[in-house]
Amino acid sequence: MRLGAGQPATAASTLFVLALTLAIGPASVLASPAKRPWPPPPEKGTLYVHYGEEHPDDADGPRIFGQVIRETARYRPSLVTTSGDKGDDAAVETLTRWEEMMSVYDRKGIPYFAAVGNHDRSPKGSSGIGSAFNGGSIDNYLDVFADRPYPFGDAPPPSDPRFSPSSRPASDPAGASTHYALEYGPVRYVFLDNSCFSFTTCDPYQNPAFGPGEDTYSFLAAEAATANASGDLLFVVMHMPTQDDRPGHTEPTPSAHTMGEGTAPDNAAFEQAAAAAGVDAVLLGHVKGQFQYVAGGVPYYTDGGAGGEVYVGEQEETGVDYGYWHGYRLLTVRKRKIAYTDTVPIFEPGGITVEGPAKLSKGETGQFSAVGKQPTKDGPAVDELALREPDASRPNASKLPTPARIWRSGDPLVLAPVAQQGDDPRRNRRRETVSGRFRARCPGTTTVQVKSGWERKRFKVAVPGAKGPLVRSIDGGASLRHGERATVARVRLAQDARVLVRIRSGGHAIRRLAYRCQKSSRTLTAAWNGTRRGGKAAAPGKYHVVIRVLSDRRPRVERFPVRVRG
Repeated sequence: MRLGAGQPATAASTLFVLALTLAIGPASVLASPAKRPWPPPPEKGTLYVHYGEEHPDDADGPRIFGQVIRETARYRPSLVTTSGDKGDDAAVETLTRWEEMMSVYDRKGIPYFAAVGNHDRSPKGSSGIGSAFNGGSIDNYLDVFADRPYPFGDAPPPSDPRFSPSSRPASDPAGASTHYALEYGPVRYVFLDNSCFSFTTCDPYQNPAFGPGEDTYSFLAAEAATANASGDLLFVVMHMPTQDDRPGHTEPTPSAHTMGEGTAPDNAAFEQAAAAAGVDAVLLGHVKGQFQYVAGGVPYYTDGGAGGEVYVGEQEETGVDYGYWHGYRLLTVRKRKIAYTDTVPIFEPGGITVEGPAKLSKGETGQFSAVGKQPTKDGPAVDELALREPDASRPNASKLPTPARIWRSGDPLVLAPVAQQGDDPRRNRRRETVSGRFRARCPGTTTVQVKSGWERKRFKVAVPGAKGPLVRSIDGGASLRHGERATVARVRLAQDARVLVRIRSGGHAIRRLAYRCQKSSRTLTAAWNGTRRGGKAAAPGKYHVVIRVLSDRRPRVERFPVRVRG
């Protein structure tokens, strides 16, 4: 099962995107955006992005959707997929505005492909009137997106040898497609149309039209056979889920937000068909939030937080314990398996707040927590998105994804990460953990940092030392020949502290000999063999060994000459 990359830019205007950028303004100095995000882009494998419910015509839609586009584009994914509802109605202006915003991907050479949502049909499909009974009109959709690359539209497919199909067949009808399949790398994507609240209702309105005896299920089965023959993964993208995975739903959609609003037989029929076809993931929208469930052994991911206003009613609240928050999904495929899937929230610049102990005694473990403010202002505000797992005691907690995050120590000799069971294998084990717990090892001052997506926040923490002297004695210096190993530093401490020993020349450190949390009960000795970093021999001449004793007070620094003889 496979995917696609590298498509030509459209001629769509970029004025709206430019205006949006100017309206949002530059990031605050306090934002401290990360140079590398968490989760990190995979060093091996193929990265894909998915999201839905973009709604740039909602109150906060331009801010949220614009940021989702910018952040996902920075990841440089192989392909972006969306699951429908490109606005509140299917007006030409609405669909064109969506395409103009998505042109960021075109300029960066990142292909994107979309499924049809009920709001992408006219008349307006919010209650299903029209589209639920007769399919509604898809004419605007077919016309506006006809300029997209095949198989989404009628333009040439991405010119990438890994992409399939490589050309548009003569039999393809004019206009955008409502269902189609494509392949790139190790994944085959199948886009299905259930925007009429069921496949059964939508099937007569498909473009291309189904032939005699054909329907959505036969199309899926045929594409599954193609994927299996190629040894690929199979991902399905469609709009409406088969199950309503919200923990509580009273307003504004009290009935189950699925095909048929909970009544269509297609819900169970599709789950059976997906399991029989060997589908590896189903990517969804329709529900404005972040949810997930498993049916027939197949994972279903509802990522409807890309711009539309999340649902808030009598029994709902925003946040990680309810699934109502804004973000997007990353999927990393490696060795023909889904290696990682992450739900990544978006935050205002500087929108993360960290809480925890500002001081920790040596040996003490501290727990740190973080919440983030999402870029909401006029709609339901997500002011406190906790960067943690959902509360396991809440209803349907297993169907709620965890916002992506990682905690990092600025100096693991001062604060060492305390890993939790099943900690993220992509982390730097010396410095990072998802637990937010750190153990104080050695006196000093450092930071803990939480990172989520492209936003980060640091928090200063001190580990106090004891009163009284820090050092008993420091000695150093030597004369040595190339290849000869000689002791150049000896340090005895009065209390535990960090000791850094380096060889310097001309104001630059050419070799680090030691950096450790040194116990006062032992003597630190550091030896040098006359080589620089990388093992290259240092030229004959005079060098210095510089010894720094570091704690929570002013550092003690000593320098001694070291001569290398030819």
